[in-house]
Amino acid sequence: MRRCRSSWPAFAAALLASWPQLASAYTSAGDRTFPAMILLPQLAPADQIYLTPTTQPTVEGQSTDLAINFAKTLTERLGVRFEEDHFWIGGRNTGWQNLDMTTQYLAVLDPVREALITVGVDREWGGTGTRRIGAPAQGATTPTVYFGKGMGDYDIGYLRPFAITGAIGYSFADSAPRSDVLNTDIAVEYSIPYLQSKVRAFDLPDLLRAMTPMVEAVVTTPTGPNRGSARTSATFGPGVNYAGEGWEFTIEALVPAGRSAVTGLGVAAQLNISLDYFFPDTIGKPLFSRGP
Repeated sequence: MRRCRSSWPAFAAALLASWPQLASAYTSAGDRTFPAMILLPQLAPADQIYLTPTTQPTVEGQSTDLAINFAKTLTERLGVRFEEDHFWIGGRNTGWQNLDMTTQYLAVLDPVREALITVGVDREWGGTGTRRIGAPAQGATTPTVYFGKGMGDYDIGYLRPFAITGAIGYSFADSAPRSDVLNTDIAVEYSIPYLQSKVRAFDLPDLLRAMTPMVEAVVTTPTGPNRGSARTSATFGPGVNYAGEGWEFTIEALVPAGRSAVTGLGVAAQLNISLDYFFPDTIGKPLFSRGP
C-alpha cells in the first residue's frame, strides 16, 4: 500500500489491512494431526487458548502485535473463537484492534482420507478498537471455507507425512471507506511425528521427533469500489512447530511480498494450550456434549 503521511490513523489502517491475521490450526482427521500454525485461520472448532506475539518493521518503525485467542466448542462439530490484538506501532502509538469472533462448523470429516472441510463466518465488530492505531469504525463479515488433507492414504512412501491446509474467504465490509477483501491462505507441512509413527521410525533426537516443518502463505486482495490505491499483498511464513503433551509452540519468519505498510522481515511465535487435554471434564469439553 502507499504510505499515507497525513495522519497516524490513516497509516495504521493501512498497516492493519496488510498485517497477517494471526490464528491457529489444530485438529485431527484419522491418523493425521494438523499442527498449530500462525498465519492460517484455525481449521476446525477446538477448545484452546493461545498467545501470538509478532513483530515486523514498517514505514513508521517497528510494529508489534500480541494476539490473544480463546476457542470454545459448543457441540462436537460447532464452535466459536474470540480474538483480541494489542498493537504497538513505532514505539509511539498503542491500542487494541477491533474484537473478532469466528463461528465454525465441521462439515466433512473423513478419517480414512485424512481430510476435513469446515465452513464458518468471521465477524469483526467495527468501532470496538482504538481509533488512533487504525482500528476501523466499520466492521466486516467474512464467510470462509477451510480444508485440510494429509497424504497418508496414498502409497508414496516418505511423502506420506506431507499435508496441505488452507482457507478461502471473502470479507464484506459494512460500509465505505473500508473495502471488501479476498483472503486466500495455504500451507504445506511435513510431520516428523507422522513419519516416525506411520512410515518409518528413525533414531532421531527427542526434540526432532516432535517437530513439523511448514511453510504458510497468506494473500489479501482488496476488491470493490472502495479499494482505492490498495494492492494485493502477501506474507510467507516458513517455520516449525513443536508439539508437547497438551501444548504446542510454533515459530516462523514473516516474509512480506507485494505493496504494503510492512517493509521487512519479521518474526512470530505462538504458544497453544489445549483445554480439552488439561480440563477434559470441564472447560475442555463441548458445552452441549452428548457424552457423560
